[in-house]
Order: sequence, then C-alpha cells, then structure tokens
Amino acid sequence: MLKNGKKMEGEEDEAAAGGGGGGNTVNDAELDEKIHGDFLISKKKIYLNNGSVGPVPISTVKAITDFYLRYSEQGPDSTESNEYLENLKMETRRRVADLINCDSDEIIFTSSTTEGINFVTNGIAWGVNDRILLRNSKSEHFSNYLPWIKAANDNDLQIERFPFENENMVIEDLTKLMESPPSPSPSPRFPRIVSTSHVMYNNGSITPIEKMGSIIKKKNKKTLFSIDGAQSVGAIEVDVKKIKCDFLSFPAFKWICGPLGIGVLYVNKKVMNDEFEPVFVGSGTAQTESIKEGKDNIKGGSSANKKQETLKYYKYPQKYHSTFRNYPGLAGLESSIRYLLRIGISNICKKNKKLSNIFRGEISKIKEIAIHEASEESMRSSMVSFSFRNNNNNRVKILIEKLQEKGIILAEREIGMKKIVRASPHFYNTENEIIKTINEIKIITSKI
Repeated sequence: MLKNGKKMEGEEDEAAAGGGGGGNTVNDAELDEKIHGDFLISKKKIYLNNGSVGPVPISTVKAITDFYLRYSEQGPDSTESNEYLENLKMETRRRVADLINCDSDEIIFTSSTTEGINFVTNGIAWGVNDRILLRNSKSEHFSNYLPWIKAANDNDLQIERFPFENENMVIEDLTKLMESPPSPSPSPRFPRIVSTSHVMYNNGSITPIEKMGSIIKKKNKKTLFSIDGAQSVGAIEVDVKKIKCDFLSFPAFKWICGPLGIGVLYVNKKVMNDEFEPVFVGSGTAQTESIKEGKDNIKGGSSANKKQETLKYYKYPQKYHSTFRNYPGLAGLESSIRYLLRIGISNICKKNKKLSNIFRGEISKIKEIAIHEASEESMRSSMVSFSFRNNNNNRVKILIEKLQEKGIILAEREIGMKKIVRASPHFYNTENEIIKTINEIKIITSKI
C-alpha cells in the first residue's frame, strides 16, 4: 500500500490502483486509465455524484466477497473466524488512523455520519444551559443540524448559530460568540461545544477548521469541537491533530468509495476518558459490579444485604461497540482506504481540483448560469454547484432528468429555497467525461 503515494512497509503491490511505486502521479495517463477501469460504473455512465454516494472499486467488491467466502468456509463463531474478525477490526482501525492521523484506539465504527453525530449529541453529559455553537441551517446539512436541535430541546441547552448573515464571516462571527454569550443570558461564558461541517454539502465551500480549532482551544481548552467530515474525508487531506477537533464523523460510502452501511466516529482519547459515555450497552462493552447498600428486612424477620449492580465499562473503544456487527462493511472499508492511500490523498485532491477547475471554467461561460462557491479559490472543494438565472427551480429539475437520460449523473440540491445542480467529480473521472458533460449541459440549457 502507498500512504500518500509511498509504499508502506511489509505490503505487496496490488493491481487495483494500477501497479506500485511512489513515482505514479495524477498526470500519469496510464495510471489514470487503470484507475478509471477499476470502477465498473465508468463503463456505462459518467458519474459525477460522488458527494452523494461514491462507487466502490472492484478491489473492494472482491474484498467483501472474500470476507463472506472465508467466514463461510471457517464457520461462523469458530475460533478461526473470531480471530479473523478481531484482526479485521484492528487492521481497519490502523487504516483509518493512517487516513486522518489519529491513534487506532480513537476510532469507533458506526453505520453512517448521522449515527456518529447522534452518538456525540447523546453521549455528552450535558449541563443545563450549556451553549452549543452551531453552523446555521442555510448551508449546514440537516444530519449535522437536527441532532443538535434535539439535544438542545431534550436537555435545556442554548443554541447560537454562525455565521450570522455573511457566509464568508465564519471565523469573525465564531470569535465573537467564543468571547461572550448574548446578554442577558444564564449561559456559561464559554460554549460547551462547537459544530460545523468541514465541506458544505451544497456549495462545496471548505470551512477553515484549522483556524476554528485554534481559536476554540485558545479561548477555552474545555470547549469541544465536532466536525461532520462527510464531504471531506477521502477527497482532501484531513489531520485531526492539526484541526484540534474532539469528534469527527464520516461515512465510507462517499469520497472513500467504500460500502454502504459503515462509517467512522473519531473521538479524542482524552474526551473518551472524561466526557463521552456510550449511548448503547451490551455484551462485550461492560460488566456488572455489585455494591452493598446496608440491609433490607425480608419476610420472617430475617435480613439480607441489599446490593445494587453498577456497570464497569471495558476500555475504549470496545465500550462503544455494543450494536456493531457490520464486519463485511469493515472488510470493504479497509480495502477502500487502502486503495486511496496507495494512490495518495494529496494526489487525489490534485486530480479532483483539476477536474473541477475544468468544469467550473467551462460552465462559467454559459451566461444563463450562476455558480455558487466560496469567494476565495483556496476555500473551494472539488464540488461545483450552479443554478439558472431565470426560471431556476424548474430548469434544474429538467436538466438533471435530461442528463440522466444521457447516462450522466449529477445531483439536485438546494441553498435555502433555491434549487441547484451539483457536480462532484472524483479521482477516477476523466477530463473527457467533464468535457462531454459540459457539452450536454450547453445543448440541454439552450432548449429549456
């Protein structure tokens, strides 16, 4: 495997990513062709909807199939299978740790980004009037918005939203909220937690989370920092140590090109110890302990020691995995991360930016179309979103449908009440696919 383009010790080259060696770059036409062929959907369609669900490479399909074959041959619940499952969990944790630069025991497996976020909102021991600083709903995905609203309603918490009006004022408005709460207010001075998406799902803008993390921890080290990484992990470099985040939730099925039904929640080790409790408990996560509480009189005049059972949790991250059983998903996740790391996240990011810049440059030539993006180029991801200047919502729907008829898949999303078209190319896409898509958009736009 290559970690960011370099072969990791003790591993053999695989054909899936087109042969080994750190000399392969995003400009290597032969490598690009082999990668393109690893994704079966590319044989039939132009798929530019990776921000919704990414296809899996054939090597991941094989890894999941191999899991079932091995599990069936060894026998479920056999000694060999149980050892295999434990090794699979450990190996997948190591892959994830390589991907986001954390320790392997800071990884909790989930079913999705949404479940990970709900683990956070339900696992924190809230205090009355604790403050939550939450990204406003105009650009924030509801999966990282609604769980915090529910937590606030259930626990009498205070929510303050940022940015206030201008989406380019994230840092400035966050800084104001970190300095003091609105007055008069019964809330404590510093917020309990700050939450945001890393990359906004609708306009593709990148949140300056490293700056945010520095501001948050400088103002108050006890303030927690939670990130929805659904649109970033696998597409751009994510380093939890640089970000200084306490939580990071993301799925396998978007930019990691992994299977459905599996996700990851990173939790800072210190937070696991001090502030984050399991939402579910069950076999393998805890054991009971008895505490004597004096005597109770029982029938006949005798007495007996009254005992109360309490829970003693096992060491993290095991104590958070009472409901997890998706081992085939783990096999797929491990394979997909290995595939990405072998190419190198920096190389993937460069390829994605190259494709999105071609798309953006060509789509901007269509006078009837307006692009929605961050004002600074460095804050733009590889997703490109646009709308029509006139009769927008109806034309967006028609354009998406007509493109699908041509075998070209983009997404319909929204910014507030405005419908938008979102293109989200990934590293296996080609420049020819981008040009063909733009040409079809021009033809369809002229007719609707």
